[in-house]
Amino acid sequence: MEYKNLNVKRNYQRAIHRQRRIILILCACISVACIVVLSMLIRSILNDRQDIPKSSSANIITTSDSTSQTDVSPSESGIASTSPSSSLTAEERESFRVNLEAALSEKMASYSGRYSLCYLNLQNGEAIVINGTQPMVAASSIKIAYNTALYQKIESGEISPDDVLAYNADAYPTGDFEAGTGTIQNSANGTEFTIKDTSSLSIRISDNCATNMILRRLGGIDAVNESFMKPISQEVDYRSSVSYTDYRGVAQSGRHRTSAVDLAEFAQKLYELYNANPTTYQPLIDDLSNTEYSWGVSAGVSSESVVAHKVGFNSAYGVNNDVAIVFGIEDYALCIMTETGDDATAKANIKDLAAMIDAFIISCNR
Repeated sequence: MEYKNLNVKRNYQRAIHRQRRIILILCACISVACIVVLSMLIRSILNDRQDIPKSSSANIITTSDSTSQTDVSPSESGIASTSPSSSLTAEERESFRVNLEAALSEKMASYSGRYSLCYLNLQNGEAIVINGTQPMVAASSIKIAYNTALYQKIESGEISPDDVLAYNADAYPTGDFEAGTGTIQNSANGTEFTIKDTSSLSIRISDNCATNMILRRLGGIDAVNESFMKPISQEVDYRSSVSYTDYRGVAQSGRHRTSAVDLAEFAQKLYELYNANPTTYQPLIDDLSNTEYSWGVSAGVSSESVVAHKVGFNSAYGVNNDVAIVFGIEDYALCIMTETGDDATAKANIKDLAAMIDAFIISCNR
């Protein structure tokens, strides 16, 4: 009995030793394999380093910085411009621009009604103007000028965005009431709004009463025209009566007309002010970039661009307009004004014209 137990014990010990040897052999094999793989990785890294030119590190940093600027919206960065990466020569670029202008002219000539366009590249000075100085009904697109004038006063310290305005329910120009777009018209007389909120309503929902409250605070429409609008651009003096023939062939005469060039240059002025002082003008850019109106220039440009724009429409004159600052691969101002009497067609055509310009910008930076 003791003999049998001894054999069992010996057999058990032998099995334990065999398992230990197997485990040691496996560990040794794994260690060798790890050493081989690690050696290969180190050799590969050293070879890659030898193949990199000395200047490549600077190029990598530049590429990274450029990418971060392109991917950040104006609201996040406070910087309005990005750096284009066009490899075209000046002659090639100008040839493309001439072709674009011809295509836009042909397209606009095929439309029924009156169309005018002004494109201003805000980084290289490039421009396209087609019927850009003819008188057109401004409608609410002119509110971009009023609100820029307001923010200039905020920048100078003459007005605080927290100042309060009380709504005067009397009809404009005695009071602030004006029917049409907006919500303040439904407010009780004396209802108070901050300057910032009033401006936001004027831009985001095109509130007419809010706009009249702003004009009253600025000293009236003539004061804004003389001190802000005319020094920037006066192809068509907004406060002088002009005569022209409308899209129906009917003679028209009146004030509150402007031009695509005037509106584009008002947008350019805002862009310059924003670049110089992004902190002050950021709320206005944000409002223009977040209006309740999705049609216009913004419908035709790349979804990666940020479009700060102000539409205007007036059914009595068959008008649909949009003036925009496009923050994208290249920043540019674009104003397209229309008289057609057909809202759907006008909006579709504005979208198509904007898409042609945006495609040009993209193709120049490939």
